[in-house]
Amino acid sequence: MATNKGKFTELNVEKLNIVDKDGTIKMTLFNKENIPPLIMDGKDILPGHRQSDPISGIMFYNGIGEECGGLIFGSEVDEEGNVFTGGSLTFDQYKQDQVVQMHFSEDKGESVYGFSIYDRPKVSLSQLVEKQATIEKSNLSEEVKSEEIDKLYEGNAQRAFMGKDKEGNVKVQLMDSKGTPRIRMVVDNNDVPRMEFLNEKGEVMYKLPPEN
Repeated sequence: MATNKGKFTELNVEKLNIVDKDGTIKMTLFNKENIPPLIMDGKDILPGHRQSDPISGIMFYNGIGEECGGLIFGSEVDEEGNVFTGGSLTFDQYKQDQVVQMHFSEDKGESVYGFSIYDRPKVSLSQLVEKQATIEKSNLSEEVKSEEIDKLYEGNAQRAFMGKDKEGNVKVQLMDSKGTPRIRMVVDNNDVPRMEFLNEKGEVMYKLPPEN
C-alpha cells in the first residue's frame, strides 16, 4: 500500500485534524478562531459553547468521534489592564463531562491551581442538555424550573481537589456526593497546618489541632 510521507522544517496552520482511515476524527489542534463545537450523538449539543473564549489547544475524541477531553490554554487583558489567564487538561467520562482535571486560572491577580476529580451522571450529556432545554421552555415557575434542573443533574459533583486556592492555602479537600466539602487538610499562607471535618451543610464540626 502506498504511503505519503513528508518532512517540514516549519508548518503554519490554524487548525489540524488527526483522523482514522475512515475519516473519524481522533484529535484536533486549533487556534482561538477555530474552537471545535461540542459534538455528541451526531450534533452540536451546546451551540456557541466556548466559541468566544480566548483559548487555543488540543481536543481529544473517542472511538466514535465524540469529544472526550482536551488541553486548552489562553489569556486576555481587559480595558482596565486586568489579566485573565488559564489552562486545563481534562479527561471525560464516556458521553459526559470531565472526571479528571488538572487546571490553572488567574483572574485580577488571584490564582487557583491544582488537580480535581468529579462524579458524572450515567445519563449522556446530550440527553441532559435536551431535558434542561425542555424544562427552561416550560410554563413552570422559575423556582420549580430551578428545582427540576437540580434534580436532573444529581450525581454531578466535584469530589476532590488538591492544590492551591485564591487565598493562598495549599489544601486537599474531599467532598460528598453532593459536592459539599467534608474533609479538608490545609497548610495556610502563614504555614500553619490544620485538618477539618465538616457536616452535610459544610460547617466545621471538628478541627485538628482543636481550637483553644
